[in-house]
Amino acid sequence: MELNIDSWKSFKISDIFYTYTGGDLIINTIQEGEIPVISHTSVNNGIKIYSSEIDGQTLFDCKKTISLADRGTFFAAVQNHDFYIGTRVKALEFKDGRHSECILQFIVTIINHEKFRFCYGRNCTNGLDDLVIKLPNKEGEIDYEFIEKYMNSLNGDVSDIPDYFLREGYKKACWYLDNINQKEFERNFAAAVNHNKLELSSRKWNYFILENLVSSIHNGKSYNASDLMVSNGEEYISYVTRTDENNGVSMYVQALDYQGLEKANAITIGDTTATIFFQEHDFITGPHIIIIRADWLNVYTASFIITILNQEKYRYPVFGRAFTKKLIKETKVYLPVNKEGQPDFQFMEDYIKSLPFSAKL
Repeated sequence: MELNIDSWKSFKISDIFYTYTGGDLIINTIQEGEIPVISHTSVNNGIKIYSSEIDGQTLFDCKKTISLADRGTFFAAVQNHDFYIGTRVKALEFKDGRHSECILQFIVTIINHEKFRFCYGRNCTNGLDDLVIKLPNKEGEIDYEFIEKYMNSLNGDVSDIPDYFLREGYKKACWYLDNINQKEFERNFAAAVNHNKLELSSRKWNYFILENLVSSIHNGKSYNASDLMVSNGEEYISYVTRTDENNGVSMYVQALDYQGLEKANAITIGDTTATIFFQEHDFITGPHIIIIRADWLNVYTASFIITILNQEKYRYPVFGRAFTKKLIKETKVYLPVNKEGQPDFQFMEDYIKSLPFSAKL
């Protein structure tokens, strides 16, 4: 089937949806559960955390409601489970009731085509109801029957897409359908180290002061990028900065005898950006990088701990309130414990190994 966009009709968001605005949710007070809490991000399909039931908060029906990050990030998403929304997020509920997932995906795609209109300097908060999108129509009404047939005519079935692609948003889901042989992908790339299903709820959890769990929290020796030479050979040293891309590595430099060389197997934190990564190769650092070392650290336990630490990022807005060495040391982390009440690092490692893609960590 072909799309004849010239024949589509313009609809205001307020023509299609009831609009609800999220309120402030204090992340560290939320009890862990299975209900997605949507934040103002396009990562992980907008999901910040999974919560138990929250008194006084509206639980939105995912079959008739989509989420929309409306300030800073403009990102609409279809959610696979009923959900809560936090600050800077809207819930758009269809006035005409529930719809199939393919209809929701179609309309979300159309809405996201309008993201070029908005940025951190120009949010859609006040003008969202008047935002106009064009959709297939029949006698002046949205032609849901056509949308359903069109989506079903596409190669691939959304039910075949792994959850970890759906959670990353529509673009990655489409990329998966267009490019991936599912069986080969699952076998060669998305495999877990082991297939023992573990549940986070199977362990008791407790709070620990981070400084008491590690052997060292220290500042890296600062190198300026202009003083370094890019590596052109097989031997290299990672240059770790405050970037939030490429695992914090902004370039690979010549493997020289640096005074501030840091050995692999460490967590790095950019203090003014709260960017947190695990380094599996020897590295040097740019300004404002703090390094954490512990004898229990490996790529699996680090992945678990970094996920926990990233829940603290909302406290440290970029170039606002720095995540200083002192604050890092004082940070309380909520971790699963063993029978002795101590952090169960073996369970953390085993849990990460049970997840898709863990074989490629």
